[in-house]
This record gives sequence, C-alpha cells and structure tokens, in this order.
Amino acid sequence: MKKLILIQNDYPGTGKSTLALCFHRYLQQYGVAHQLLSLTEEDIPAMPGSTALDASTLTPREFLAAIDAIPLTILDVGTGLGEFFNKFYQGNEMDQILNEAGIAVSVVLPVTADRESFDSVIEAAEVFSDNAEYLIAHLVTSCYDEDDKVWDTSYAARVMDMFEAVELHIPEITFQLELSNERMSLDNALQQHDVDERLGKEYTKWHRRVMGQVDSARQYLFGDAFRPTMAPKPAKPARKAKAKLAA
Repeated sequence: MKKLILIQNDYPGTGKSTLALCFHRYLQQYGVAHQLLSLTEEDIPAMPGSTALDASTLTPREFLAAIDAIPLTILDVGTGLGEFFNKFYQGNEMDQILNEAGIAVSVVLPVTADRESFDSVIEAAEVFSDNAEYLIAHLVTSCYDEDDKVWDTSYAARVMDMFEAVELHIPEITFQLELSNERMSLDNALQQHDVDERLGKEYTKWHRRVMGQVDSARQYLFGDAFRPTMAPKPAKPARKAKAKLAA
C-alpha cells in the first residue's frame, strides 16, 4: 500500500520543514523511493529540495495524481495553509478517494512547549478522525521535563491517546554557532551529505539521535511503502568544528 505522510501545524516555529527533511534524509539513506512535496502559495517559495503544489490552483485530481505517482510521499503543508488543506480534504472527501486508490495516510503534527501549538492537533483529529494514523513530534527545548509535562496535561494529548498516536522527540539544537560560522541553515545542512565535518560532533550527535527516533517509528510511519534498496553508510567520526576568525 502506498503512503502519504502529511506534516502540518499552522503554529509557526514547530519545525515542519526540518522534520520533513529528516524523514527525507532517512529514506535517502536506505534508497527508498519517495518524493517531497510542499503545499504553498504562488508568491511563497517551496521548501528547498521539494516540489511545490500551488494551493490556489490545487484540484482533487491534481492532488491524487501527485501522490499516486510514487509509493511514498512526504507533504509539508506550509504555515497558514492548514485550515485551507483541511477544508480541501474534507470538502472533496479525499479520505474515500485515497482509500480507494490504496493510499494510507499518516498525519504528523510537530508541537512545541507552547500550548497554542496544540490547536492544530485537535483540528487534525476532527478532520482525519480514524481514517489516519497520528504521530506527534515534540520539538524539545532545554527544559525537556517541563515540555513533556505541558503536553501530557493537555486535552490534545488525551485526544491523541484515543487514536494511539506515536510520539517522537526531536532533540534540542546545540550547534547554532557552527551553523552561523558556516552561514548555513539547518534545512540547508540536512540536504548535504558531507556536512558532518563542517558542523562537528554536536551536529553529528543530533543527527544520529534524530535518525534513531525516525527508525523507532519506521513501520508506523512508512508501512509497506518502506522498501529499502541499500543499507545506510556508517557515520564517520566528526572532527570538532573550528570557529572562523573574524576578518
């Protein structure tokens, strides 16, 4: 069965693009056939490395054709387009269309410690109900225990418990200085295969932990669409990144 992995949350700064690129990177390591799509608006560029779907002209036929072409699709719904996509999905009865086409849906909802980021979780549950599997991806800050408590005591968490959602914890980024020195964003780094030496051991450690989180949910996330054609290369030991001297 084919798989659509839908990543959405209209609350800014939840790490949707980073999460999409982490999934993309994981699948690349195993040589799994997949595609990365971005739902965006005409005047807003798509996430680097992805194919854009223009929300203003999107039709059910175009949407189905796009995700039916490849066994596994990751769709990043741009910030501010969550409500649009939910209405599009419900109004066109996409749940039935995808089911008939043999495409299963996993809804990935990245959240932060801010309770406002939980709103999209409730909305997604109302839209997709039991026609999808759910995964909550926590963007962890330095106060991990506090973050966890905020989520565990929320209504959104109780709703996700009902749907037996799986949870991932994306570790804190501790290599901002290295990114700055290399004049690189995290999203740019995730699209390069020789970046470990440039960013150093903190990036390597972070990347290894993220890939481990994705691996722990591999079957749930990708299902039968996960068809590896190669084994990932072992990570090289990273040298400590040297800070660049100011000119």
